[in-house]
Amino acid sequence: MKKNMYQLIFLTVILSLFLNCGKKEEKEEATTAPETKPAVTLDPEVAKGKEIFDINCSSCHGATGAGDGVAAASLNPKPRNYKAPASEWKNGNTEAGILKTLNEGIKGSPMVAYKHLGDDSLKSLAKYVVYLTKN
Repeated sequence: MKKNMYQLIFLTVILSLFLNCGKKEEKEEATTAPETKPAVTLDPEVAKGKEIFDINCSSCHGATGAGDGVAAASLNPKPRNYKAPASEWKNGNTEAGILKTLNEGIKGSPMVAYKHLGDDSLKSLAKYVVYLTKN
């Protein structure tokens, strides 16, 4: 009886190795690098705005401005989704409206003023937010 059990175990191991052999090849094929889109080259001022955004804004607004940053879940009201219609923006989604928001913040919300970043940085940041509304 022991002999039969060892034979059964041996057969099971051999079969599983044989059956998994084909799966391994499928797995390797599936791990080939996906096609990537060519990188978009941003205007230098917009690129500067992106750097500022990544440091100061993405934790709430998310990497693409969808309002889904890591801190968004704990905020009330939720951060602005930049794809929202202009009518839903407190100061509008133009560069001037965004600059107003960045300079003053939005009273009664977690959106604070970022005036401390300086005028040039805020202009670049506003241009990048406008870019995100369109892309």
